[in-house]
Amino acid sequence: MKAKKLLEFKLKGERNISSRKSLIIGEQIYVPFIFDKKGFVASKIICLNKNDFEVNWEYDYPFVINNILESTDGNILVCCMDGKLNELDSKNGEQIKTLELEMDRCGQSSAINGSSIIIGGVQGTKKTNCLDLETQSIRWSFDNGGHSYIPLISNEKVYQCTEKKIRCIELDSGKLIWEVTEESTYIFNPISLEELIVVGGHGLVNIYDSVKGKLLHQIETGIRESIRAIIAENNNLYFGDSSGVFYAYEINEKKNLLGKKSIQSKELWRFESKGSIESLPKIVGESIMFINDDNKLICLDMRSGESKWSFNTKGEAGISSIITDDEDIFLSVGKGYVYKLKEEN
Repeated sequence: MKAKKLLEFKLKGERNISSRKSLIIGEQIYVPFIFDKKGFVASKIICLNKNDFEVNWEYDYPFVINNILESTDGNILVCCMDGKLNELDSKNGEQIKTLELEMDRCGQSSAINGSSIIIGGVQGTKKTNCLDLETQSIRWSFDNGGHSYIPLISNEKVYQCTEKKIRCIELDSGKLIWEVTEESTYIFNPISLEELIVVGGHGLVNIYDSVKGKLLHQIETGIRESIRAIIAENNNLYFGDSSGVFYAYEINEKKNLLGKKSIQSKELWRFESKGSIESLPKIVGESIMFINDDNKLICLDMRSGESKWSFNTKGEAGISSIITDDEDIFLSVGKGYVYKLKEEN
């Protein structure tokens, strides 16, 4: 099998371009790019027709765009590093309103949960805020003490890593439920696996009880490189690290006669690529795909880890990711490239 390139777009006229994860709404794909502009950093969202890659509109912003989300009414929410959440009309790119996140610098936002969205501070901004999208106001603020990573909302709780700490906060009130420190490494972006919380670090993956915060199990890969983006499918974890190795682990939960829970892990396979892997992988049918900083999209068999095919991109992945729409595969990478691909025999 192989990937057939259907369409290619290139953003022209900018320097040192990187990309963030794209978004599809209806017949349009929205792609955030970040680049150098006269000694500063600026951003642009390009709205393309997903069927022919014609540019429908562009939105310019004079600082870093962290991530974009679809709002509850089908518009675009743009989380910007200067502490603003801008809402754009998805049809024409016109800015509808700006919501203040009440922080000088922030990272990527959580997904939207009901009317709530969580944002953590970076670059000296040491707080986590919960923004209520209905009232357009900050519901609560928590002093997190450091540089934050992408928050997770799950079961009416917020899970967030800040440097070497992971904490659980009540979504409605902002009350701290538990906080745990990982002594050996910074830990990154939490995900949920049933009743467990999983985070990556440098050469390790920690698995916590989501209710009490107890560390139940630690996976050690043997390679002390950062693991930033993990996905779960059934009882399996898939992730890559900054050395370019991609892993699959099976997670099993057991209880003894007293009902005490324990977690075991088993490495299923690992695959070595040459470029750092920081972006989220994507499961498509029986395959798992990822893009790396070796300018490649790689497709593996989920069960065996064997390579099915690879596609050469013209830029590094960074923290961008793959999105799919029916049988079409879309990705944006460094140097301003966007691709539409299709898998074929």
